[in-house]
Amino acid sequence: MSLFSSKEKTVCIYVTDCERRIIIYALKKLRDEQIRENKNYDFIETIIAKSAKANIMKGIRNSHETR
Repeated sequence: MSLFSSKEKTVCIYVTDCERRIIIYALKKLRDEQIRENKNYDFIETIIAKSAKANIMKGIRNSHETR
């Protein structure tokens, strides 16, 4: 058993820099809406931080998805 085992499945998505900015902007708008409604927004800040700090993959990406 791993020291850092998690019951939640990890999902990786591959996005361009422009797409990443759009995602972060949308998450910030959602966070602001949650703040205005006095709802919990801690999980949104966690996602924003993770997406902002994510490593940039260089090279050709293999994808099963066609754009």
